[in-house]
Amino acid sequence: MKKINLKLKNNPYPIIIESNLKDNLLTHIKKAKLGNLGFVITSPKVYQFYQKTIKKNFPSKNFKIIITADGEKAKSKSWLFKIIKTILKFDKTNKKPFIVCLGGGTIGDLGGFIASIYKRGIPYVQIPTTLIGQIDSSIGGKTAIDLPEAKNIVGSFYQPKVVLIDPNFLKTLTKKDFKEGLAEAIKYGLIKDQDLFYLIKNNTKKIMALDPALINKIIYKSAKIKAKIVEEDEKEKKGIRTILNFGHTFAHGLEAASRYKKISHGRAVAIGMLYAAYLSKQLGKCSEKEIEEIKTILELYNLPTKIQFGPKEVLRSISYDKKFTAGKIRMVLIRKIAKVEVSDKVTVQNLKKSFKKIK
Repeated sequence: MKKINLKLKNNPYPIIIESNLKDNLLTHIKKAKLGNLGFVITSPKVYQFYQKTIKKNFPSKNFKIIITADGEKAKSKSWLFKIIKTILKFDKTNKKPFIVCLGGGTIGDLGGFIASIYKRGIPYVQIPTTLIGQIDSSIGGKTAIDLPEAKNIVGSFYQPKVVLIDPNFLKTLTKKDFKEGLAEAIKYGLIKDQDLFYLIKNNTKKIMALDPALINKIIYKSAKIKAKIVEEDEKEKKGIRTILNFGHTFAHGLEAASRYKKISHGRAVAIGMLYAAYLSKQLGKCSEKEIEEIKTILELYNLPTKIQFGPKEVLRSISYDKKFTAGKIRMVLIRKIAKVEVSDKVTVQNLKKSFKKIK
């Protein structure tokens, strides 16, 4: 077992990484002392694969299972209010409700947001079952739902009480979904850890075969980077946490432009990182070498490097981003592998010019 203590002033919590943790979830949840009525929010796919595990860990006497839609569809105002109404149905005066988010990043985002607004805040726990969830979205307290116009436009910062990570959940992921999760791990290498970047680049076959030692190392190193950055800048007020958005501003615009149907988050992040590299070179921050390094690693894992969308739809969605002000947008730019910086001097013309490179 590996444990990372995320040391926040008001909301510290542990991130526990352990193989076969899924067989002992209830013990850890009881330790966290969350309440006496748990609402387990999960997706159809996760429930299909882990029905026995769910029933074993979450007995019906103290837990209610809520199955949402798969994927980004779950992060909607429709599901938000459906789940709140379900909680209201069972929440009696002698009950202390809490939420268990069991699934990928969309489940964690939705469940965490509900926890943050129901009764002005109830406890919740993250149990991520995807690689993206385990190394990124379950850590740090960013919660949100989507609107058709923009991704994560309605949300809050609200920290979980504990994050429980079992790498064995990844065995039921498709190769496609696993590769998309690797896009986030590549991001951590690009922003903070050169060794992690080359570990992923130089061990393609073993990583795709889910070599336990390598997978555990990728999860631990990525989660530790995320935890440290969140500790330093929990609510993204100092500009430190902003580096976690490398590739994401463009990615979120791309997802919204496709109405969350034509491109997944992981694939959008892959393109977003390459786009950010082209933008960085245009602004004199990096060389062609960094672009080639990023392009090569994405191609090794069959992640996309080109898109079919026009700039108009994507830029319209980006304009809703909170980082877009006074005609300029704050973007994370790369200087070299493991070194990035935040710039608020990026113009719409810069964005359009770099767009041509990935079209």
